Amino acid sequence: MDEDALIDALLGHGYLPKELPPPFTSASLARNIGPLSAAWRGYADGLPAKEKRNYPFPSHFGRFDMARKGHSRRMLAIPNPVNQYHLVQTLANNWDTVRAQMTTSAISMTPALVTPDDSRAVPMPKLALLAERRIKAYATSRATLQTDVLSFYHAIYTHSIPWALHGKRDAKRNRRDTGLLGNRLDFLMRGCQDGQTIGIPVGPDSSRIISELILCAVERDIDPAISALLLDGYRYVDDFFLAFNSNVDAERYLSALRGAILNYDLQLNASKTAIAAALEFNEASWPGTIASLSLASSPRDQRRDIMRFFTEAIDLSKSYPDESIASYSVRTTSRILIQRENWDLYESFLLRVVRENSSCLDAVVKIICTYAAAGYPIGATVNQFVERMIEDHAPYNHHYEVAWVLWLCRSLEIKLSERATALVGRVENSICACLTLMLRSRRLLTGRGAVSDWMGAANDESLRSEYWMLVYEAGIRKTWLVPGAREAVQADPHFRAMRDIGISFFDNSTTNLPLNLPAIGPKLQANLNGRRSAILPGAIEIISSVPLRSRRYETLGEDYGSSSTIHDWRGWAGIDPLDDDDEPDDEVPF
Repeated sequence: MDEDALIDALLGHGYLPKELPPPFTSASLARNIGPLSAAWRGYADGLPAKEKRNYPFPSHFGRFDMARKGHSRRMLAIPNPVNQYHLVQTLANNWDTVRAQMTTSAISMTPALVTPDDSRAVPMPKLALLAERRIKAYATSRATLQTDVLSFYHAIYTHSIPWALHGKRDAKRNRRDTGLLGNRLDFLMRGCQDGQTIGIPVGPDSSRIISELILCAVERDIDPAISALLLDGYRYVDDFFLAFNSNVDAERYLSALRGAILNYDLQLNASKTAIAAALEFNEASWPGTIASLSLASSPRDQRRDIMRFFTEAIDLSKSYPDESIASYSVRTTSRILIQRENWDLYESFLLRVVRENSSCLDAVVKIICTYAAAGYPIGATVNQFVERMIEDHAPYNHHYEVAWVLWLCRSLEIKLSERATALVGRVENSICACLTLMLRSRRLLTGRGAVSDWMGAANDESLRSEYWMLVYEAGIRKTWLVPGAREAVQADPHFRAMRDIGISFFDNSTTNLPLNLPAIGPKLQANLNGRRSAILPGAIEIISSVPLRSRRYETLGEDYGSSSTIHDWRGWAGIDPLDDDDEPDDEVPF
């Protein structure tokens, strides 16, 4: 890939977290980066020498609190576009060097290579493939070693980036050399997080690249004689599963790995480090249990199967609370079309499961919207669910739950009560605030509930704050009322240039894609009722002149907590899962 293609991929589909609802997009940023970078370059060229040395100036990243399995949380980051662009540009300008350093590992399954045609710039292999690798690894070995890096992304020391690229001794000797690639990446990464040296943003694919650089360097620092003890195994980001001829060999490798990790100011996770006899290891059985619970297609048998499927799935999720059983189960049900007469039971189970396991909320929203577009009855139960979810999550700033519930309201034209409106208006987050302002413009809120109550008036620092997206999007729209936002955008040369070029991170016209359910196409077509085109309930647009086989559908990933993949219709061929985890230290089922 050439430099322009790398920048386009990393900004277009490797910048914003994939866990955001559909309206959030960086496509226009990537599409217009040529004229935008020229405008920014003109501004930088005019800076005094001292300021130019510190350009781009540091900023805070936006935050998005994400639900995970087992009721744990993760804070995802949305860096300021000015800082993110310069980081991506530097990676692209030096891609041959970066790629060479990042592909030295003999065991990494996650080499962080950029691809132009995937749903993410840096795709992740399916977690389901890890089971096959483990089985092959321990089939003929005597001992296994499992470990991961403690709080990996949040513990990375940005000054270790030049250590990884140039060696620790040389990097320290040349720490003030601004022309050194590692020093430049260190400076730019710190700029994405207000100058902080501990941790890197979780979410952008650029962080996947940086993390892989560091762990490849860790592996290179292990004595070759110790590395030769390794019979088989893999590293999945920072998760290690390794096979050896004996416990002694495993202990020697663990000691060397611990020392190499410590050399980069990181630590292995003691609670997840274990050496065991290979024959004692076995794969988790619950995925097979879920897969064996089939759903019949005939209405009567299907209703019985829905009851049995979810009852078993709920029992399993309670028995294994740290596994992604709820999400896996919900996504598995998208392999068959639920009959209309069984929708009430299926809908009730979906809402019950997601209230207890909110990490699968995005999948549930997509399922509900697809069936709504197919003409299935979406009644008061969903309205009550929306209100309850807001009451349960908005007071705790659970951004993921609030954002996806607000998108469900937009998709189904659900109007929030005055209490719910007040609650979402108090969520101090750009993503939730943008969705709230969109609902306000569509008259789907009741009462006041203004985001300006906590935001206050925007000023010249607001576009470098964690609320940069809210201020910018309000500043380029007439109906999103955030005091001072328009003036702030006008006064900032970077964001003024984005506005003038027509860049936005929030697409008001976004619709949902229907899920790739068996025989869903004819049902959507029938719900047009003779119209040439329409946006059906669930915010799904159907154009009758587009042949069924040429329409775009979305497939819910079936992997452990996997994301979705978007594709053109090629007939029903099952699930094509993709992993959704940028930092999977707690995701791999051992």
